[in-house]
Amino acid sequence: MPQTNSQRQFPANKQPKRLLLVLFLATTLLGPVQQVNAQLNTDRVMAIGRSALYFEDYVLSIQYFNQVIDAKPFLAEPYFFRAVAKLYLEDFKGADEDCTLALERNNFMVRAFLCRSYARMSLEDFDGAIEDCIKGLEFEQDNKSLMQNMAVSQLEAKRFDDARKSLADLEKRYPNYVYTHMMYGQLHVEEGDTLAAVEDYSRAIAIDPHFAPARAGRAYAYLLKDDYANALPDLDEAIRLNPDAPGYYINRGLARYHLNNLRGTLDDFDSVIRLDPNNALAWYNRGLIRSQVGDLNRAIEDFDKVIQLDPHHHVAIYNRALVRTQVGEYKAAINDLDLIINEYPEFTPALYQRSEVKRKAGDAKGADKDYFAAWNLDEKLKSEREDRRRNPDKYAAADSLRNANREAKREAARDIASFNQTILAEDDNTTMSQYQNPMRGRVQDRQVELDIEDLYTLTFYEQTRPGPTRRLMDYSRYLTPFQQAGIKDFQRLLITNLEQSLDNKQAAEHFKSIEQLSSKIGQDPSNPRYFLARAIEFALVQDINSALDDLDRSLTLDPSQTLAYFARANLRYRRMNVELAEREEDMVNERSAADNRMTTISSLSSSNRNNALNDNDIRSTNSRTANRGVLSGSTSTVMPRSTMSGNDRNLNLIGESTFGMDYELVMRDYERVLELDPTFIYAWYNRGNIRCLQRDFRNALVDYTKALEINPDFADAWFNRGLTHIRLGNRAQGIADLRMAGQLGLYKSYNLIKRFE
Repeated sequence: MPQTNSQRQFPANKQPKRLLLVLFLATTLLGPVQQVNAQLNTDRVMAIGRSALYFEDYVLSIQYFNQVIDAKPFLAEPYFFRAVAKLYLEDFKGADEDCTLALERNNFMVRAFLCRSYARMSLEDFDGAIEDCIKGLEFEQDNKSLMQNMAVSQLEAKRFDDARKSLADLEKRYPNYVYTHMMYGQLHVEEGDTLAAVEDYSRAIAIDPHFAPARAGRAYAYLLKDDYANALPDLDEAIRLNPDAPGYYINRGLARYHLNNLRGTLDDFDSVIRLDPNNALAWYNRGLIRSQVGDLNRAIEDFDKVIQLDPHHHVAIYNRALVRTQVGEYKAAINDLDLIINEYPEFTPALYQRSEVKRKAGDAKGADKDYFAAWNLDEKLKSEREDRRRNPDKYAAADSLRNANREAKREAARDIASFNQTILAEDDNTTMSQYQNPMRGRVQDRQVELDIEDLYTLTFYEQTRPGPTRRLMDYSRYLTPFQQAGIKDFQRLLITNLEQSLDNKQAAEHFKSIEQLSSKIGQDPSNPRYFLARAIEFALVQDINSALDDLDRSLTLDPSQTLAYFARANLRYRRMNVELAEREEDMVNERSAADNRMTTISSLSSSNRNNALNDNDIRSTNSRTANRGVLSGSTSTVMPRSTMSGNDRNLNLIGESTFGMDYELVMRDYERVLELDPTFIYAWYNRGNIRCLQRDFRNALVDYTKALEINPDFADAWFNRGLTHIRLGNRAQGIADLRMAGQLGLYKSYNLIKRFE
């Protein structure tokens, strides 16, 4: 099989380069909600919808916003927040339409322009996104997110001069903003100036040496220059900083390939497939390498997987035909080549190859027919090329169409002439948008950060865990009373810190369960299990205050319910986070109102200037119950979660100084749980978390240690205790704890171990 080591091709199914698409979704929550009566209380329903959105129950939140829209279709807010939920669900068309409806009702809603600009960028409507950014900037000239989205859209639309002007303006207003230099790098890559791109990414690295996408971006620029030796250390560092980015491994694999390190290349592609089993690019590249080193049967398996993922990946089909020929699978090889020739009738290498296969299979007549067909086609194409050289005007229109078709094929990575090329993972900055854009963020997509693992809570639904699931204690005895009270399905109640959001069907089931339990309570108002069960149901649909009311009633009837105290502590803490978010939004809105009075702009937006993302802040990675960055009354307000940063200004205290008795009530409930059952491991762990978030690190260590004494297989407790030790300066002990967490399956511990060592 012919090989051309220096050639490259861009990845299949290229997605738009979502470079730094900043849409900080900081939804704040309003007051408690109750069941909707005959006359809809839109404020309460709106509040519960925003609560559901805040806790990532997107489908559920849409149902609530629908109710508000039905009752008061003239309001802009429910359309806007429904758009945010649709963005989370990647319904970009629906988000675009809802933002438009919101703007028809309030044309000064800057956050709706920002939201729609992101939706349109995702739909590749870059001109529309630019228009939204321009309109939004009329009201907030210093809005960093809008300025950034406009520059990105101009880059995508190939309006490079406009993008350069936008970046110059962004750099003037925010000179140390790392993403400006990242976008400059992308601009120079698009223009083919890789030397300037290297300088741009170097400036970004100087601003933030620990920002993995900057290292990966500079490595990509080096790869475009065929400077594999300089690309390799940058990719090594990017992977050290963020070991969960498949594209980094793909590009390092290609750098190693060109440096003749085939074993390292295969290791990198193996890592990609482990991280992303549906990454066709990794399967394809590994198949190519395996075919080169003679591992033919496994190369076929890799190409099979590529074709399973993308049945129209003709490059993989052609390569599979070549390898099948080598292993003697002639009939299968001919079938593959038939597909290629039907799709690319002028691709003569396929005809020559089919001729060879037919000859080996004993079909001499068919082999000769293919051979002469290929030879005649080659002569015809040669004559046509000569005629085109002599008479270019004659072929101008045809060439234009041919070029358009070729570009379309390149976008889909279908250029069959590139059959022997390893494919470079283009620096489309997907990982950068994931780093900055919380709406697309999940722990598996983000850089590992210094953030403790989340609280454990009661639910029926759990996200898939990356490792084996371990039940740390037997809590079945706490579920038996539900069964005895005739309450169905509560035997499957879980205690987890990976709570899964509800889908439409699940939400409907739990609303129905609330009605059924209400009926039972009406018949037997003295049964504490009914109130506890309904409280759990209310919590699932994000009606926190109604859940707390039921827990109070349940504990009044039976003050010995360990599970009720545990649930109430968790919900009280959750409500504290909600109220903190609401207070921060009120502060932002007050500043915005003052700005509006000065500028005489009647806008409902909030100021972005005082709440822009601090690139050095450490934010939450996996918490449904902690604060997270989302879209609120502010166009880009970030609600920072309490962190484990060494810099105390990044630590968001939720404690006695802010909430007084609320905090005390949370701690009392956990203490009551432990009085009733000293082996209730999740109460020790949760109380340790809250103490840690209050910077009461020494007492947090005591709680984590107690949890580990009860069950030494508690990976999250090892992880959190390790970070707490490090926060106190006990680095060696902290690393030892992180190592135990990694050994128990919490893989991200290894990244932190490398960083601290």
